[in-house]
Amino acid sequence: MKGRFRSFAFYLGMGYFVVWVLCTALIYLFSWRMIVKSARSYDRRDVDADCERFQELLNQNSSGEMLAEAVSVERYPPSTIFILRVINRSGRVEYTATWPMKIEVPEWQTARWDNPADIPKPGVSEYFLKEYNRYIQVVTAVTKDGRTLQVGKGSFLELDQKSTMLKILLVFGVASTVFSLISGLFMMAVTIRPIRRIIASMTHIIETNAFEHGAAPTKSMIKEINELGSLFSVMTGKYAQLIQAMRQTMDHVAHDFRTPLTRIRGSAEIALGQYEKLPGDVSGALADIIEDCDRTKLQLQNLMDARELESGFVKLNLVPTDLRPLMDELVDIYGMLAEEKSVKIELRRPDHPVVAAVDAPRLLRAIGNLVDNAVKYTPLGGRVALELSDTADATEIVVSDTGIGIPEDEQGLAWQRLFRGKKAQEFAKGLGLGLNIVKIIIESHGGGITLKSRPGEGTTFTVRLPKTAKR
Repeated sequence: MKGRFRSFAFYLGMGYFVVWVLCTALIYLFSWRMIVKSARSYDRRDVDADCERFQELLNQNSSGEMLAEAVSVERYPPSTIFILRVINRSGRVEYTATWPMKIEVPEWQTARWDNPADIPKPGVSEYFLKEYNRYIQVVTAVTKDGRTLQVGKGSFLELDQKSTMLKILLVFGVASTVFSLISGLFMMAVTIRPIRRIIASMTHIIETNAFEHGAAPTKSMIKEINELGSLFSVMTGKYAQLIQAMRQTMDHVAHDFRTPLTRIRGSAEIALGQYEKLPGDVSGALADIIEDCDRTKLQLQNLMDARELESGFVKLNLVPTDLRPLMDELVDIYGMLAEEKSVKIELRRPDHPVVAAVDAPRLLRAIGNLVDNAVKYTPLGGRVALELSDTADATEIVVSDTGIGIPEDEQGLAWQRLFRGKKAQEFAKGLGLGLNIVKIIIESHGGGITLKSRPGEGTTFTVRLPKTAKR
C-alpha cells in the first residue's frame, strides 16, 4: 500500500479529486450567495411596496380603520410571513397584525417606549425568525402625523430556491463525479499504461539480461512519453551492441591467451624440474604459477564453452544413460575437496536405474559446477547434499548446501555470465561463469533449473531433465 500511495496514479487521482471538491465548493458558495441576495432583494421590494401603500392609507385615514380593513382582506400565501405595527409619537403601539396569526417576533414584544428617542428610526432592517428558519425584511417609515409604521415580510422564495439549488448541486455532483472519474481513467490510461509498459520492459530486460532483443515500442498519445520510450529503446540497443562487443572481445582474449599461458606453465615446469635444490620460496612461487595457469586456462575454457553453447551450434550427443554412476563419480571427484574443508557430502539415490537422455560428459560438468560451488561457498563443518529422483516424465537432481546463501536481489542475476555477488566475492575466488554454463547446458538438454536460497542458511538448486531427448 505504501508503494501505491507514492505512485503517479495516486497523485493523479488525488489531483482530480481535489480540483473537483474545490470547484464544487466554489459553485455551491457562489450559488448560495446569489440565491440569498436575489430572494431577499425580492422580499425587500415587495415589502417596500406594501409599506408605501399602508403609509398612504394612514395618511388618508389617521384613525387606521382603512389600514385595518386593508390588512384584514389581504390574503398572503401560507408560506409568506407578514408583520405590521403602528407606533404613535408617544411611543405606544397602537396597532399590530401578523400572518400567520400566531407568529411571535421577539423583537416586536415591546408595547411602549418610555423614551420617544428609542422608537425605531426610518430605514430597512432584517430579523431572523428561528422558529421558521427564515429572514424577514422590515421597512420602517414615518407618516405625515408623526406616527411610525413598520412593515415586515418574508416569502418562501429563499428556502425554495435553496432547496432547488441543493437538488441541482446533487445532480451536478453526481454528473461531475462520473465525468471526473471517466476523465481520470482516460488520463491514467493515456499516461500511466505506457509508463507501466516501459517499466515492465525494463524489468524484463534487467531480470533476463536480454538486451539484444531491445525494448518493446511505446505507443502513447503523449509526445513526451513516446520520446521517453524511443530513448529507452535506443539506450537498450546501444547497450546490447556494447555487450556483444565485450563478448566478442572476451572470446578473442580467451582464445589468444591460451597459448601464452601454456608457454608460461611449461617454462615453470621446466624450471621446477631442472633444478632440484631450489630455495623454498622459489619452488613455491613456481608451483603457484603452474596452479594459477591451470586455473586460468580452466576459466578461459569455461568462457569459450559458454560462448560456444550460447551460439547454438554445438550438437549434444543425447544418449539414454543411467544417472546413478554419474552421481557416484561426482561424490568421488569432490569428496577430497570437501574433506579438506571438513564439509560432509551426502548422496541420496534410488536403487533402481534412473535413466534420462543426456550428454553425460556435459551433464557431469554442469552438476559438477553446482557441487563445486556448494563445497566452495559452504563454511567449515557444513553439509552438501545430492539427491537423484525420477517421475514418469522427468528426472530431478537436487544439490543443496548449508553455505552463505544468495541474497534475494541477486538471485535473478546469478545466471548471468561474469556476475558474482558481494558475499561470494568476499568468500572465494572465481569469475562468475559456473552458473551461466550450468544453465546453458541444462537448457540445451531441454530441461530447466531453479534455485531457492536464504542468506546464511544455504542454497538449493533443482535440475529437471526430460526422460527422452527433445528434438
